[in-house]
Amino acid sequence: MAEESMTYFEDLDVGITCPHEDAFAPDGKKVFYRYIHRDVVKSESFLPTKPNPAKPLPPYHDACIEKAVSLFDHIDGLINGVFKLPHHKGKKRIIGLITLTPTDGLVKQTGHPNHHSWWRSQQFDHAVVQTQEIVIE
Repeated sequence: MAEESMTYFEDLDVGITCPHEDAFAPDGKKVFYRYIHRDVVKSESFLPTKPNPAKPLPPYHDACIEKAVSLFDHIDGLINGVFKLPHHKGKKRIIGLITLTPTDGLVKQTGHPNHHSWWRSQQFDHAVVQTQEIVIE
């Protein structure tokens, strides 16, 4: 359920209900995973991914999803979803482990069962994100 009093990091005025009505507040217990580009956790590590015009959009995609940050609720989901291409094999990657609280925004499961869209709040503090180095097999 969308929190009207929450201030989001992205401008969510997209002409539709955003976040979606079935988005939920995280419980502060579940760990989510995100690939950390350039191996340093910073605010920019948690921005929405721009759609690739060369790839078809998933059926659940809309203007609101485009404002959300992609997360996975299982590290295997992240590995299979992000690092499945051969050029990742044998490479080290940094993964952010994020335990979201109710003040960090709203989350909705989208697409793959392990994938979630997260509408980040202004209150989210990227300094609390832990990291883990993995080698892609």
